[in-house]
Amino acid sequence: MRLDGRLETAIELFDASDAARVVSGLTRSLGQPRASVGSAAGSPTQVRITVAWGLCWYQWSVDTVDGLVHEIGKGEEVEQLDRSARQWNVAVGKRGALSFGAARPPARRRAWLRRR
Repeated sequence: MRLDGRLETAIELFDASDAARVVSGLTRSLGQPRASVGSAAGSPTQVRITVAWGLCWYQWSVDTVDGLVHEIGKGEEVEQLDRSARQWNVAVGKRGALSFGAARPPARRRAWLRRR
């Protein structure tokens, strides 16, 4: 399976899991998050998904072979995340669903961009 296919599979598994419902609930409370999807270090089948708001972040591991999605971490400061987890490369849509494409910057940054 090529890398892009693996990431797409991970997103599909995530979107069908309870994790997407967690993201949806937090989004209603905390606003629009940023998200990233990338390979987990050292594993050909694991993909790491990170979703972050201004006040907290969550990470999940998705095994693209057995279909398991489980939380692997959470925290309060986005700066706690390693640089690769902060490569915001996916958008978060309704009901917590992830999609490749135009990952939007947080609202505060969008407002700053409009003023330029």
